[in-house]
Amino acid sequence: MKNLFKDTEDKLLASGIEISYLPDEYLFRFGQKADFVFYVLKGKICLETPDNKGYILEDQPMFLGIEELVNQKKHTFSTHTIDSSKFLVYEKNYFLSLIQEFDLENDFIKAKQNELNDFFQTSTPNH
Repeated sequence: MKNLFKDTEDKLLASGIEISYLPDEYLFRFGQKADFVFYVLKGKICLETPDNKGYILEDQPMFLGIEELVNQKKHTFSTHTIDSSKFLVYEKNYFLSLIQEFDLENDFIKAKQNELNDFFQTSTPNH
């Protein structure tokens, strides 16, 4: 099953627009409508929960905002850069058209959300 997701992920990674962010820039904020998906290429970012707990993600490739975008939900946490960082960014409609090309769309989204949930569960908040 992992190899099936690899094909999907490889196609997505080849289709994103690379954008660099300076320190202290927000990718999105808690409660904001999800219009973009971000994939962390490199850098140090903070994922901050509504109760002000910050989780540091450093040079760890991960998709952010998939579940919120696909399910038309608002973001459940805020994300900002700590150091200069690079991301692949996908606009909502473009991302949805990319993932709908695959029969594994729902399983892929669930797997990526599980990766994010695992990060929150295994990381210690910074503040």
